Amino acid sequence: MGKGQIIKTKFYCKGTQKTSPAIENSIWREQFIEGNWYDGEYETYGWEDGFRLNGGHRKYWVIEENGKKIEIHKARMKMVFELDKEQIRDKKIEQILKK
Repeated sequence: MGKGQIIKTKFYCKGTQKTSPAIENSIWREQFIEGNWYDGEYETYGWEDGFRLNGGHRKYWVIEENGKKIEIHKARMKMVFELDKEQIRDKKIEQILKK
């Protein structure tokens, strides 16, 4: 099985997520904010039907609010970002019509 391609894209955040360092009494910061678009990438599977059989792409990376590029596991991607192509298209159209 070969390696897939790295595709640059934007991801639409469907739910705000906060994070903090793993220390007591630390300050939480917003990592991703609902309604914002984030630059990112994903790696496709290197074999046919990999997306369909595995429920998504092989790997995901997103640039968070502080500008740091992080790898995000598929399950977390599905919770925080809209991955359905029709929903993403609808959000883009909605934003264009608001301008």
